[in-house]
Amino acid sequence: MPDTLVIQNVTLIDGSGAAPIERATIVIDGERIASVGRDASAAPGAEVIDGGGRWAVPGLIDTHVHAELVGHESLPVWLALGVTTIRDLGGALDFMVETRKLLTDGTLIGARLLFAGPMIDGDPPTWPALNLPTKDTNEALRAVDAALAAGADAIKLYTTMEPDVLRGCIDHVGGRVPVTGHLGRTLASEAMAAGINGLEHALLTPYNDFAPEEMRTAPGETMMSPGFWLKVNEGWLKADFASDGARRWIDLLVEKDVSFCPTLTVVPLAGDTPAEDELRYSPTVAQRWLEATQQREAGAIQIPPQMQERARATRVRLQELISMAHQAGGRIVSGTDTGAIRSLVPGYSLHRELAFLSGAGLSNMDVLRAATSRAAEALRRDDLGVIAAGKRADLLLLRRNPLDGVGALREIDRVVHDGKVFEPEKLLAGA
Repeated sequence: MPDTLVIQNVTLIDGSGAAPIERATIVIDGERIASVGRDASAAPGAEVIDGGGRWAVPGLIDTHVHAELVGHESLPVWLALGVTTIRDLGGALDFMVETRKLLTDGTLIGARLLFAGPMIDGDPPTWPALNLPTKDTNEALRAVDAALAAGADAIKLYTTMEPDVLRGCIDHVGGRVPVTGHLGRTLASEAMAAGINGLEHALLTPYNDFAPEEMRTAPGETMMSPGFWLKVNEGWLKADFASDGARRWIDLLVEKDVSFCPTLTVVPLAGDTPAEDELRYSPTVAQRWLEATQQREAGAIQIPPQMQERARATRVRLQELISMAHQAGGRIVSGTDTGAIRSLVPGYSLHRELAFLSGAGLSNMDVLRAATSRAAEALRRDDLGVIAAGKRADLLLLRRNPLDGVGALREIDRVVHDGKVFEPEKLLAGA
């Protein structure tokens, strides 16, 4: 196979926000893009793909997944749905290191894997089986050092961590990798003031900054506490987005250059369900969903319609918050929490998330950027997220213009990942 790949006759939407370029040519040498534009050319003998009027966009990025919980079999599913990079924000270091090695040497086919390692929590931890509990700052710093020594691309701080420990972790990392947080005991505003780089989950991390004081979560309250989700929904429905505190929160997000990953796919009690075609391509998720369905049918789990309506109304309020942050100049990035929630299927869930971001008022171009260049900024990967000379050769050829509707991002003709060409149907057939 030639080392040079030439893709001709495409409308290029490069992910930077620039206007599309019609009849563009993309030249790829090995794993990198060599040149882009109407005048781009390559030496004789290159492999040539006639784009046939297709649209070329950067490969998509899911900045928040839990790959260990859906297994190696899900890696090609992400790729088939156009997701060329995933960032795992909570998994065992040995699994992450081994999986990245298998992807790098070609034993596994799938999206590029970045990882944070275990979620570093306070004591007691929120999820004893998944979180790494730390009793004090020294223990937390040892956990940070272990993750960085294993090659972690980020550090994730979790819900029961105290503010002073969180500040110590951020200072200790010293900007070597992004630090992001799913927070609770520490306010998101406190974390932003301390220099955190990312905030995960619009539903949870900003909650105590916005909910009426009497509805905020208590120090010992966690996601497993009775009535937790009902309380969170009601708190958001009563939140005052016009308050001085709300405006200060938005200003801090912009001023501190914090990446906000809303994961609107994660609204428990909303009754979200995966489509049947999705479940074919994630055996782990399918098994979990089957078990949950059996429990519901047996009467063990029932979500009343009015409860679902309140949860969906909460999602609308979160979309209002995202719109405010976006209009103020905040960085909104794509992420799903795939692996942690039964209804989220690798790859498919990102497209659901992009539809929710569109519903929050982001333009089709801004939604695309949230999943490409803006996501790459959050990851601090200047080699990803844009189709340009010198970048990694990750791109999608689409059958329809994504600027006419974000649903076009699912109509993928071919995926190019590190310069290799994949057909989505074949990836799914082998999954």
